[in-house]
Amino acid sequence: MRTAQTVLLLFICLGLLFFNFAAHTQRPQTARGVIRLKVRYKSAANTKDLPRKRFFLIKGSFDQNQSLIQQIKQTDVASRECYYRAHGASEQLVKWLDENDCESVYCREIEAKYIDSNEAVPEFKAAYDQALKVLKTPEVARRWLPNYLPAELRDGYYRTKTQTIDALVKQAETTTGTPVMSIMTDRKGTAYLTDIDPGVYTISNLIGSETDKSTILWICEREVKATDLYIAMKRPFTLSNEKDPKVKCEVIERPLPVCSAR
Repeated sequence: MRTAQTVLLLFICLGLLFFNFAAHTQRPQTARGVIRLKVRYKSAANTKDLPRKRFFLIKGSFDQNQSLIQQIKQTDVASRECYYRAHGASEQLVKWLDENDCESVYCREIEAKYIDSNEAVPEFKAAYDQALKVLKTPEVARRWLPNYLPAELRDGYYRTKTQTIDALVKQAETTTGTPVMSIMTDRKGTAYLTDIDPGVYTISNLIGSETDKSTILWICEREVKATDLYIAMKRPFTLSNEKDPKVKCEVIERPLPVCSAR
């Protein structure tokens, strides 16, 4: 008798699971949008991808975001080189940051050759010597030396940019009542924005991205329709500093300024 009750109970449970599964699969799913972003720029005779740069997706069209767009255009941030020179950085440190496309010293591991060789960076050497006194082990001191740099040279430029961007994002979210999405391009200048509510959006990097000779600010309008990743892969939304009538963008390109040391 107990076995029959157990079997009956099992069938009831399986029936409930099937009912719940069927109800779930028949329930209509909300369609979402996807953007495959591709960012490149023309420099001299070559076209290059723009790697490791952050872009933001803001709800609303150009007309709806006019106040924010004007604020973006008026926002000015010192170039990386000018910031570091103004804070007394050596030529070697400026070169290291430029060659590694770094906004702070945390973006790359500091190799031993930048401490004790003809490629040595004076700030790294001084921080390493100080770290070694405390940490005793050379390898540990090398890995932790960024913490022994002055804050302005360690990550001051990154923090300054982040504070400026955060203020613009806050303004956008206050105005639109919608969270701002963000994404960073990969080494090939590609990024994916997914799970987007269909509608019209403004896409921008908010602060001009530095290239080899200029800064480029993109402010673009894009209608996002319900689609899937497969279709988005075949139809990238390409941003460039070259005029494209198929893309509704305002592109502001400025030459990098000449910087003077402190």
